[in-house]
Amino acid sequence: MAIAKLAAHPPRCPFCGSPVDPPRDIEPKHLGDFSYGACTCGAVFVCDITGYNLGAAFSEALGFACDEDWELAWNLIPGEDYEDALVEGYDQASHLVHPTGRTKEGKRVRGVLTFIRLGAELQDLKPGDLRARLSSSPAGPEVRPSSREAGGARRRYSKKEVEDAVGRGECGILKGMALDDPLVLRKMQRLLYSADEAMRWKAVLSLGEVAGGIADQRPAQVGDLLRRLLYASNDSAAANWGAIETVGEIIRSRPDIYGGFVNNILALLRDPPSRPAVLWALGRIGGLHPEVVRKASFFAMLGMLEDKDPAVRGHACWALGEIGAVEARSAIEGLVGDPGVLCIFDGEKMSETTVGSLAAGAVEKILEVRMDSTGPEHKRQDTRDDEFQRAVKLYREGELLIHRGMTLDAMSRLEEALGVFEALGVQREIANTCEKKADVHVIRGDFKRAVPLYQRAMAICEKVNDPVSTVILADKIIDLYRKQNVYDKALPYYFRALELVEGLEDSGRAGFYLAGIGDVYERQGRLEDALEAYRIALKIYRGMGARERADILERGISTLEKRVADSAGE
Repeated sequence: MAIAKLAAHPPRCPFCGSPVDPPRDIEPKHLGDFSYGACTCGAVFVCDITGYNLGAAFSEALGFACDEDWELAWNLIPGEDYEDALVEGYDQASHLVHPTGRTKEGKRVRGVLTFIRLGAELQDLKPGDLRARLSSSPAGPEVRPSSREAGGARRRYSKKEVEDAVGRGECGILKGMALDDPLVLRKMQRLLYSADEAMRWKAVLSLGEVAGGIADQRPAQVGDLLRRLLYASNDSAAANWGAIETVGEIIRSRPDIYGGFVNNILALLRDPPSRPAVLWALGRIGGLHPEVVRKASFFAMLGMLEDKDPAVRGHACWALGEIGAVEARSAIEGLVGDPGVLCIFDGEKMSETTVGSLAAGAVEKILEVRMDSTGPEHKRQDTRDDEFQRAVKLYREGELLIHRGMTLDAMSRLEEALGVFEALGVQREIANTCEKKADVHVIRGDFKRAVPLYQRAMAICEKVNDPVSTVILADKIIDLYRKQNVYDKALPYYFRALELVEGLEDSGRAGFYLAGIGDVYERQGRLEDALEAYRIALKIYRGMGARERADILERGISTLEKRVADSAGE
């Protein structure tokens, strides 16, 4: 029986025991390159093939279970409003779980399935059918049928054919070509680096329209393109001309799927050379879908009106006018006489103009915004900096109240601060506030409420590549699971923390986590695995000269070896 338990087997839902289908790619993806699945019992799951992004995978699964209603998601209580579980040793290629963590050939399997199942009453509250999102998507915008869909042989298209179609602006034909040939989008992307400026802009416009047009039929392909472009936009060493503009065009084409990526574009305002492109992209999106930009942390755009570069000031005026930002009217009016010269692409051609001219046009558009009860209501708001400083003050007040033992008052301040940070989209502050809220729950003994907050903070730290903070948060999650005697759930966090501290070359912490992994294995009855972890930890401690730790561990190993020998003798 023991051998049978260790044999590879198809994954089953940890809640009902039913077999589950292989996970599938769907869009949009928020915190990582995960795939998704669902069980007939109402559970959903996210697959992380690396096993390295546990916090992000948990957050993604919780959001998926709540049909992307994040306000609901972050107010749920684990154990009361939902159950969660992990299935480790999953190999997506074979759709098998390997309990030993290795295939028969000895290959390491790191994949983890993160399961979430909402309570029955919460499942009834969500109108969206999660399984419908995993089935074939409804037909998208009308495109020319591909030869494969029409029953013909799948064909490839040359660079010249793609370039000619882009030059002629034949987006309908290009959509059909892209459905036939998955390399068409890449060939269009290469035209972003054309020596011909007119061709580059045609590539931006057509790539956005074509990608949006096939997003329903080829979600994974378009998602990959979007992530490649965002990566190029964030990599100062990469050739990224047109990448930001193209991301904006894809969002403009399908805001229903990709609107959440507006914040990714806004974050690039921190890079001065990227600012004109970012503002152009936001203006293009806002011209058709102002609500998509306004829902994001668009107040960062207001600061661009004071930039020393006329190209940035001019693009900021134009973009804010496109979204009807009445908040910026006074500041834009102050630039009507600005003589700074710049070039701007109006969707058809490049034109030379002045900041003052763009400011005057923006003011006219803002004045045209209708303020009635049925349309979007634009209210003057505090500047981003004022709101940020108010939230920082609330956070500090919360910290002070914690030290005074006034935890309820502290939680109230932290809740208010978190709401402002979320509205501004400042991820590090969101992570810090979630961690501090979780600390308060721990002080009050409410471990169940603390865990998802630590997990959310950990997901953000993983996303922004902050290994030190990720380890600290993994530590806190491990500690809570140990206090609740849920050691199985702690194990993946031990492994993630071990991986990170090895990268940070922190031998002491590596030994600590290996010993912790050994503890969990010993509790699970996996004595040989426990011994292996303990022995590696012992070797580390001896190498460090940590004699006391090494002696304690050596005695524990000796005791465990006797248990293994006794059990073998039976």
